[in-house]
Amino acid sequence: MSAATAWVDDHFIAGDVALDFANTVYRRTPELGADLLNTAEALTTWLARAHLLPESNEHGDPADVLDEARGLRAQLWVVFDAQREGRAIPEDAFARLLDVARHGIGSVTLKPDGSMVPTTADGALSILALRATARVLNPPPQGVRVCDRCGWFFIDSSRGRRRRWCSMKTCGNQAKAHRYRSTHG
Repeated sequence: MSAATAWVDDHFIAGDVALDFANTVYRRTPELGADLLNTAEALTTWLARAHLLPESNEHGDPADVLDEARGLRAQLWVVFDAQREGRAIPEDAFARLLDVARHGIGSVTLKPDGSMVPTTADGALSILALRATARVLNPPPQGVRVCDRCGWFFIDSSRGRRRRWCSMKTCGNQAKAHRYRSTHG
């Protein structure tokens, strides 16, 4: 039995909630790391930490949507990798995003200001799919990048647009320490 993931600020560094959700694995490269969505509790806690569900509310049974959440994440990898590489977005992956958005939309309240409030974990996945769709249809000018070290997605908002790591605190420091050791040791 695995313990639920403890979500910290370092899990929310992508600059976009859909990219952060795509990053819910320990790493994507060079090989796929541990799944951080390892329990229904981890999913609910991530959704609450991402401000997609209130922490103290009943959200239905998140165990029912855990597999759907992992499937959504897999589709996010496909569409964001294609976008990042300058390839056409695969139709089937984009259609699956739209299916997830449509499936949970009955559990979402749309406010007059355009904000969306989910009432269940299924509704939160719908919002994630809609935000991913918006990111695909309206990509940021600086583009979606991927960490050289772990493969996590992020939006490069650095001044020179040359950010290479998801976070300087984690992957950046590891890469610099590795480079130092290889040249000085």
